[in-house]
Amino acid sequence: MQKYQIKDSKKHGLGVFATQDFKSGDIIERCPYIVIDDEDLQEENRLNDYLFTSPDCPTDYLVMMGVGMLFNHACPGNCEWEIDPTDNRFVLFKATCEIKSGNEIFHDYGEEYWQTRDIISV
Repeated sequence: MQKYQIKDSKKHGLGVFATQDFKSGDIIERCPYIVIDDEDLQEENRLNDYLFTSPDCPTDYLVMMGVGMLFNHACPGNCEWEIDPTDNRFVLFKATCEIKSGNEIFHDYGEEYWQTRDIISV
C-alpha cells in the first residue's frame, strides 16, 4: 500500500497526504535526487521553486526525483529531509511528529528559500 497520495491542497496547488498514520522518525519517502550546480541554473526558471540547497555545498541544488518535490511549506513542518546515511544517492523524508492518515505532509523550506526569492515566509 502506498504511504501517501497526491491531491489538491487547500494550502497551495498539489499536496502530499498521508494514507497511513506516521509516528515521529518514520520514513515517509526515500527518493533519488539530481545535483545541479549554481552555474547551471537560469535566473528565472519554474524548476527553481522545487530545488533544495545541498547540505554539503551551498552552491549545489538538489532536484528530488520522488514525491519529495511536492511537499508544501509549513512552519513548523511535520517532516524533514536528510541525505540517506546508508546511501548518499538518496534522500529520506522523515516524520518529525505524529501524522494521521488524511493529513497533509509539510516541510519547512527554511529561511534561505524565502531570502533567495525575496519572499516573506508564510
